Amino acid sequence: MSIHLTDSFKPLAKTLRKHFDSVQTDAHHPARFQWDWWHLPGRYTHLRTPAELYFEPGLHDHLVTTITQHARQEYGCSAISPIWLSNYVEGCEQRLHADRPHGPWAFVFSLTADFRKFQGGETILMREEILRFWENPAEEGQAFEENEILVKIPSSFGRLLVFDPRIPHGVSRVSGTVNPLEGRLVLHGWFTTPQPFVDGALSPRKVETVLQGLDREMETLSAIASSGTVAYRISIQPDGSVSKIKKLRSSIQDSKPLDRLINAYFKTAKFPKAAKPSELTLPLTIG
Repeated sequence: MSIHLTDSFKPLAKTLRKHFDSVQTDAHHPARFQWDWWHLPGRYTHLRTPAELYFEPGLHDHLVTTITQHARQEYGCSAISPIWLSNYVEGCEQRLHADRPHGPWAFVFSLTADFRKFQGGETILMREEILRFWENPAEEGQAFEENEILVKIPSSFGRLLVFDPRIPHGVSRVSGTVNPLEGRLVLHGWFTTPQPFVDGALSPRKVETVLQGLDREMETLSAIASSGTVAYRISIQPDGSVSKIKKLRSSIQDSKPLDRLINAYFKTAKFPKAAKPSELTLPLTIG
């Protein structure tokens, strides 16, 4: 599954939203003048500003730290892109598009108020079965309506949406308000830099030899039909043995051959001894 929803960041969302409300209700606040009307005909129309310029430094740092920790823990990505703050009012939208070079995962963090005075504003994503339509063609005479082609995810307050940005996606057209306080308000960007990292007693240098052996094993792996990114968390005991292998998030449609290889390899792998346990987070990009 390449679409993930998390509702555990509402305290952060409340703090960020409080700052937004204070800025937008102060006619002379400098941050009010940061907004850019981002309009590319047939592609994008919305207000946007770099989050770093809009939020106070301490609050922005807290936002970046929180999202980066989530990217590390759940997706094996060591960094995130600069974050945008976007506001959608009457006539704003994003047409369907795909983001390939920015990072293996895109995120949208909603600060949209619980009260709704607008229609639209959902994040829309093409259903994965449509992307694989030719592998599983429809029965003769079967019709497709819009809700069978697209997933629509409302911008619920405090919700973090993470998805594979290769999936065609956009934002449905907003109507019903021209007031930024009543619009669709979101923070968005990409998780980047999927690379191995170690928490605990072992240093990265001490796991390099073991990972070099994995590289050789992966060369023998039969071709995987689909590309994408998958991450694993390897729990390492002080004696160097592996006690647990946990698969994290994956955008690979069928990673079973890789899963089997990872489990077989690390069940017999031996790391250097250390005073305390360690955890190796191992993201792998295929294709």
